[in-house]
Amino acid sequence: MFGGLHSPRPLPHEGALLALARDFTPRVEVVAPTAVLLDLHGLGRLWPTPEELGRALVAAAAARAIKAQVALAFSRAVALVLARARPGLTIVPAGGEREALAPLPLALLGLAPEREELLRRWGLRTIGELARLSAKGLAERFGHEGPRLVRLARGEDDGVLVRAPLPERFELTLELDWPVDGLEPLAFLLARVLEPLCAALVGRGRKAAALAIELGLVDGTTHARRLAPASPSGEARTWRTLVLLDLEAHPPRDAIARLTARAEPTAARPAQFSLLDPALPSPERLAETMARLVAWTADGRGGAPQLVDTHRPGAFVVGSFAPGALPVAAPGPEPASRFALRAFRPPRLARVTLQAGQPAFVSAPGVRGSVAACAGPWRASGDWWDVAWSRDEWDVALASGGVYRLFRDRLREAWFVEGELD
Repeated sequence: MFGGLHSPRPLPHEGALLALARDFTPRVEVVAPTAVLLDLHGLGRLWPTPEELGRALVAAAAARAIKAQVALAFSRAVALVLARARPGLTIVPAGGEREALAPLPLALLGLAPEREELLRRWGLRTIGELARLSAKGLAERFGHEGPRLVRLARGEDDGVLVRAPLPERFELTLELDWPVDGLEPLAFLLARVLEPLCAALVGRGRKAAALAIELGLVDGTTHARRLAPASPSGEARTWRTLVLLDLEAHPPRDAIARLTARAEPTAARPAQFSLLDPALPSPERLAETMARLVAWTADGRGGAPQLVDTHRPGAFVVGSFAPGALPVAAPGPEPASRFALRAFRPPRLARVTLQAGQPAFVSAPGVRGSVAACAGPWRASGDWWDVAWSRDEWDVALASGGVYRLFRDRLREAWFVEGELD
């Protein structure tokens, strides 16, 4: 037997109808936000008759402040249609499906608007009138959909119930007999929580994209941290290292009395290795290494550089280090020559002698010589509203060897060697 639940009024919260149905059976299909189907087979020991089972569904809905219409039938399609059509409780005995559907309007079948309009132009108004049509005749006009419509109007099941997946929640809490203070004893307790949590993730073929840690402190407050590395991981050792490094940078203000770990699962990332490209580092080991570098360096100095929307030379910010797949070079002719700028960090202060407005001699730490050829200047400026910059750039080839990029800071009236071109 199947049951249909429909709420004609707004629900107290999203998923309220699904939660109500799962109190009776885990085999539930969500048809719409306000309609669900239940597979009620095997519940005869708890509710010997369909009437008792239907009244239990109505009472459970009323207890949750849900105005529910309930229909029980031996056809899933009939149970759903009658739950939408009739208020209260409706029970259809075996063999009475076609008779129960006959007086109902066609709109309850959920047909496509153009299909329903065409049937109305034929003079059909009720489901019973559609059921009396010849399946062969409808097949000639609608194709394979014609016989399906006739079977649906007669209350014959045309599919299977698709069960809604159960919610997955990966969370563990450890209540401590005695409060702990310090990271060393906490490391042992983290292993007791993270190892079974990661084992549950791996058992489901999942990994943790993020991990939320809540530390219940002795003073009654909660110290909460959330870690989201560049790649998901299912390794307990990796997560313990990440948590300890994060707590070392953000320690709790009191002793710890309770420990809760909550994982945000995601599908395991498939890895297809190439025979031609070098292998990338393991995501788990990479996340652990990056966490150590961030903990060892100053704030904002661990990660990957990201370009900023500006013409200011050398401007960048530090973001998360998450390398992607290696780029595939597009086929085409190789350029005749390539130049790379080996930038000096910071630029080297220089003394430049001008001749006819062009650099003639350059002297800087590690760079010295007369200019054999030069190109420029290229002038650029910006950020006048904040920290303004303005510079003239030159590319010079020295007689002693080497090609360098110079620039003159027009605001400070100083010359610098920015890097070497090779």
